[in-house]
Parts: sequence; structure tokens; C-alpha cells
Amino acid sequence: MSRPILEVRDLVIDYGIIRAVKGINLTVEKGSIVAILGANGAGKTTTIKAIDAVVKPTSGSIVFDGEDITGKAPYKLAAKGIIQSPEGRMILKGLTVEQNLMVGAYSLKPERSAMTLPDGTTVLRKIGVRKRRREVLDEVYAYFPVLKERRTQQASTLSGGEQQMLAIGRALMARPKLLLLDEPSLGLAPLIVQDIFRIIQKIKESGNTILMVEQNAFQSLKIADYVYVLELGKVKTEGKAADMLEDAALVEAYLGKQK
Repeated sequence: MSRPILEVRDLVIDYGIIRAVKGINLTVEKGSIVAILGANGAGKTTTIKAIDAVVKPTSGSIVFDGEDITGKAPYKLAAKGIIQSPEGRMILKGLTVEQNLMVGAYSLKPERSAMTLPDGTTVLRKIGVRKRRREVLDEVYAYFPVLKERRTQQASTLSGGEQQMLAIGRALMARPKLLLLDEPSLGLAPLIVQDIFRIIQKIKESGNTILMVEQNAFQSLKIADYVYVLELGKVKTEGKAADMLEDAALVEAYLGKQK
């Protein structure tokens, strides 16, 4: 059995005298969607910020792709492939949609890929940064056709749902090994939320690994593979999303009634 791409062990995070996260353990398997659910103040966003090195753990360890990354600088984690689409979207005002997307591609490097010739010979070809950026941009536009339609538009004039798509697309431009999504449905209308979650599912089906913090429990349970429910900084319950979705009593007890 292959090792998880992410392992968080005994994670503790303090804000001054307040212990926000109290010994959390979680794992993320490659190619899966893992959701962290819970009410406001449960420690969800603090946990994901620790994984992305935005906040410093008090104790515990974070292992990514077999390497202990606890305490490493955020830019080093980005270079390793941990990329976050942050809560609040953080769209860069004054830039167009496509310029915002290209900002996400700053860390892309040239790569070599195998190509089979007509005679069956396999050779390596070098793909330059400019070509890689264009290829990844086309992939992002395939997920979000509306962004392609609005590529020359000022990003700040997009609707809330379109800005959320832009934030996720910008993160994808870095070709993440682990995509961190912090509250992707926050502040969006129900129909737009459904669209966002359908796209997240497609991103996972393309082979991406996603760790997602969300308050929308039911939409998350529909697309996630595994779920951790936090309560007051601790893992209250965990399990396969499909099993949780079928257990109405458990869902109501920990996540509230379905709306």
C-alpha cells in the first residue's frame, strides 16, 4: 500500500493563551478529496493554514510526500507542490482574469516528457516554461469556460462565483501536488455552490489531490472520499464520506439538519 501524500500527526496550534487546535491527526491519500468539516471556531481554517505554513504549529508534525515539512517557509512548500486557494479569494485588483491566472504559474519550470516516435522509439522532449504555462492555462479554461470568455475583463468586476472559479483556477496554474481549498462555497448562491462542487469533483477525477475546508457539509459529503469533523479544535468523528452521508443521525448530530 502506498503511503499517504499528507500526514498530520498530533498537531497543536496556540494563539497566545488560546489553544485553537488540540492534537489533530489526519491523512490524505493521493488522488482523493478529503474534507475537513465543522462549525465556525472548530479549527478548520487554522489547520489548513498550518499545513500551508501560514501559521506555525506549537507542536506535532506535518509530513508531505514522505518529507517532514513542519515549520518550513510557505514559498518552499509552494515549490514542493502545496498550493492553496484561500478563503476570501484574494483576487488581484487591477489585473485581468488571464493576468490573475498567470500569476499562479510563476513557479512553473521547464520539464521533460516522453514522446514515442512512429518507429516506436521513445525520446525525451523539453517543454519550455512559456509552452507549459499555455498548456496549463488551456486546462484551466477547460474547467472554467466562463473565465476564458472573460479573460480580458478586469478580475474585480467578476461575480462572486466567477471570482471563486478564478481563485481555484489560479491555484491550479501552479500544477499542485496537493490543492488546498479554504471555504470554496463561502458567500455563494446555492446554484453557484453546486457548480463549484461539480468542478471540484472534475478536478479530482483528473488525478488531483484535494484537501478542502468547508462549512457546507452536505455538498462536501457528496464529493469527498474521506471526512474529518472538527469540534473545538479536536477531531470529533471521521470516516468515509459515503458512510456518513447515509447515517442521518450522525450527520444531524455533528453537522446539523440538512437545509
